[in-house]
Amino acid sequence: MKIKALLSLLFSSSLMVAHLCANCPIASPPGVRMHIKALLQGALVKMASNESLMRDDLRAKGYLPTTEPYSNTPKFIHVGNDGGGETVTNTDVFNTVGDNAIVDWVFIELRSPADPSVVVATRAALVQRDGDVVDVDGVSPVYFPSVFKGSYHVAVKHRNHLGVMSAQALALDYAPATVDFTDPDFSVYGDHATVEIDGRMALIGGDANHDDKVIFQGPANDIFSIFSQALSDPGNTSFIVNYVVSGYLDTDVNLDGWVSIAGVENDKSLLFKMMYQVFRSMDAPGVVYAPNFIAKEQLP
Repeated sequence: MKIKALLSLLFSSSLMVAHLCANCPIASPPGVRMHIKALLQGALVKMASNESLMRDDLRAKGYLPTTEPYSNTPKFIHVGNDGGGETVTNTDVFNTVGDNAIVDWVFIELRSPADPSVVVATRAALVQRDGDVVDVDGVSPVYFPSVFKGSYHVAVKHRNHLGVMSAQALALDYAPATVDFTDPDFSVYGDHATVEIDGRMALIGGDANHDDKVIFQGPANDIFSIFSQALSDPGNTSFIVNYVVSGYLDTDVNLDGWVSIAGVENDKSLLFKMMYQVFRSMDAPGVVYAPNFIAKEQLP
């Protein structure tokens, strides 16, 4: 009898536990994920007016590094446990063509909702031709596994484009939040932080010297960095002005894998075109464009 009573008690206890667990909330996986969308002005230069995709010249020419480039650049400082040394281990990622072909690496920041000048966490990711920003597997949403769910300002930076940040702190969780910097109605921090191209917004390109400004003419202009790259290249032994340098270079303002200061579609003339595009995007009636116009990064 005692055994029967004990078995009955255990059975009823199991049913009670099962009932309680059936009504318990299931814990979501750790971390936060995002469907980020962003365009790079440089990769849209030289495109046909009806072309909506960025160029993927760096990928097509084999110049994209398999490990993120930002850890080796003093301007970019990784924060937290999720960023630094991100590496593409599947070679198929850089073999993909079409809309989802990789254009370049970008740098993602999560910033404090109380003080957006404080960076909480960073991670390097990949941007596709259609503007989708994906994790290192080339398909998944950007994932910060060590970040607690909550509200954060989201910023996207690039090695030679001016960074942009959400004006408001956004609620982030494991369920991917949409952060679309290409949408003209998406509120970003600062004034004229992006450039409008065919109805979409893009990060402003041309910051060849990493000073958070783009200057065509005047002190600290970016043309000097482009000029120096071409003239000081070890292969340019005769100091030829129209010498072309190839590779993965921060002075390559239009991301085509070539840097030149003279000749057809050189980076100097392309930067002038890009800056004029930025000026027109500001929509300042009565103001005449001048070559010494300065575009400044709008991050706190």
